[in-house]
Amino acid sequence: MKLPSTLTFTTINMLNYLEPPNAYYDFENIYSQDEWQQKQNWFSNAIQTLDSDVIGFQEVFSPDSLASLLQTLGYPYFEVVDSPHVESDYLYTSPVVAIASRYPIIQVRPVTPNLDLLKSFNAASDFSFNRTPVHATIDLPHLGATDCYVVHFKSQRPSEPNTDTDKNKEPSSDSLNQLHTEQLGRWLSTVQRGFESNLLHKYISQQRLQSDQPIMVMGDFNKPIFHDEFNGLLSYMLNRDEASKNWLSHFRLRDSWDLYHQLHQEDLLEHRKPTHYYGATGSVLDYILLSNEFDCQNSSSLMEVHGFTVTDKHIVNPSFEVDQFSTDHALVSVTVRIRE
Repeated sequence: MKLPSTLTFTTINMLNYLEPPNAYYDFENIYSQDEWQQKQNWFSNAIQTLDSDVIGFQEVFSPDSLASLLQTLGYPYFEVVDSPHVESDYLYTSPVVAIASRYPIIQVRPVTPNLDLLKSFNAASDFSFNRTPVHATIDLPHLGATDCYVVHFKSQRPSEPNTDTDKNKEPSSDSLNQLHTEQLGRWLSTVQRGFESNLLHKYISQQRLQSDQPIMVMGDFNKPIFHDEFNGLLSYMLNRDEASKNWLSHFRLRDSWDLYHQLHQEDLLEHRKPTHYYGATGSVLDYILLSNEFDCQNSSSLMEVHGFTVTDKHIVNPSFEVDQFSTDHALVSVTVRIRE
């Protein structure tokens, strides 16, 4: 059988993908059967149009429903490594990430934090991933066994404070209390993302040492990747040690957008589309990171990033009838091809 010359990877935030009669976050948040069918139809059409080989999903409350939908679309391989949290019989408060593939998933497991590293900073007892990342090894054409990770890092929403009140607290205005609570809560969310991204890279590096397989990381980062908390995912040099570049470059991950422009230098002025909007302000929150095997300027390169697509019509120019139950994130796809 002739192998395909290209492969496409996509990351999709499903935005509260929960089958009725269950509710997400609040008992009032329940899709009617008609609304649920509209949501199913929208994602079905989007997935068929993108024609991807591997898809990472975030905000999945109903993995069984998603697996059934994907089976009809030609994705026989589907995995999750965690269960959505159910607050009560019908109220769901914590979704999971998932992965689907046209090609065999050889092995799947949850990403686990390195306890020895956490203990060295006295943080072992407090840390857990906000959403456990998926680590799936997929047998892909041309690449063979490839380690694919799906992530959904901690959101920018401020972490919730302990509701216990201190009777001896000093008097302060409600507004000032709220300001400090939100500031500290937002900072703690940033710290959580930093823990998650650095511990993920520790895990990825350990896998790379053992198997030396190509790597892909995709998902909703909940903040642009140039922020400090993601330095651990992209760093390729020890502090002030130029000599460390050569050895550490084997573990480096690159933003697929940069790899795309590395190959298509004539498009360097092309503006990168946001993948999420807060009011009128757009940000890039959804990423696909790739290892050296996809870097056309690296001696280990097997494939190169030929295409980069952001599907965003449903958020920048939506049709209410068609898009009202879609998602508030753009869909990001990367197409790689065999080196010429």
